[in-house]
Amino acid sequence: MYPNMFIAGAVSVIILCLTLLKFLGKRKVQNLDSKYVFITGCDSGFGREIAVRLDKMGVRVLAACLTKQGEQDLTSMTSDQLKTFQMDVTDSQQIKDVFEQVKNMLPSEHGIWGLVNNAGISSLTPIEWTPLDQLKRIADVNLWGMMDVTKTFLPLVKKSQGRVVNMSSMLGRVSLPGQSGYCISKYGVEAFSDALRREMSPWRVLVSVIEPGAFKTGIMNAERAVETMRKLWDDLSPELKKDYGDKYLGRVSDRIVEGLNACSSDTFRVVDAIVDALTSQRPQTRYAVGWDAKLMIFISFLPTFIADRFLKK
Repeated sequence: MYPNMFIAGAVSVIILCLTLLKFLGKRKVQNLDSKYVFITGCDSGFGREIAVRLDKMGVRVLAACLTKQGEQDLTSMTSDQLKTFQMDVTDSQQIKDVFEQVKNMLPSEHGIWGLVNNAGISSLTPIEWTPLDQLKRIADVNLWGMMDVTKTFLPLVKKSQGRVVNMSSMLGRVSLPGQSGYCISKYGVEAFSDALRREMSPWRVLVSVIEPGAFKTGIMNAERAVETMRKLWDDLSPELKKDYGDKYLGRVSDRIVEGLNACSSDTFRVVDAIVDALTSQRPQTRYAVGWDAKLMIFISFLPTFIADRFLKK
């Protein structure tokens, strides 16, 4: 009898705690119109969408774009309250310059509520085909650039006891063939975010990771991906071409097109997750967005030899 009572009591406590956490998670931060949020990678994709959404919500958006054209496109669809900056996340001096601009425009003793590290690039190419400098470039943007921006802007986030929201991917949990450079960078984002969250707890700074599945954005372009693949093929040595064969190139190119065309168009779901990370009083540490992202979580817990059977080419 007593073991059954203990189990029933434990289950009841767990259910109560989960219900309470769900309730608290729905409570929102107040006075959004007085809060500043800095976002990187706003030229297109998720960055632009979150900038537009937050601007409509009355948040004071500080949007960093890689290009002048990106700035112009964004300002044409937002209010005058949104401010843009041209910034390359791989350029430390540009990051410092933009930081000074942001700091000088903020009200006295005011920090930024949110830092959204969204800027990123991808590559769908085999390890043997890809020059090392291209692999390093992916990490420079997706990981080291993110860390540089975060380290620079962190004093302003700490001042507001605010939030850091880092864009990762379902491929920060599971490595897929043909995406090694991207996976490596996103695994790094996951590790960086976990360490940062634990280090920032004394300052009550919260850190969330966004893990989207496959969504249609500017970074996911089938035609450009296949073109890159064919250019790399042309540069391969005769020995490597013989190893892989023409059929491999055709087969992988077809899979890329099929996979990217099957990506979800519901990008608003990722934006919803970012908004929740910024506005919920108890944001999640991780937001897995999309059925495929949740599937990858499951696969990540499988024994390696089983996961390999699912994922290898």
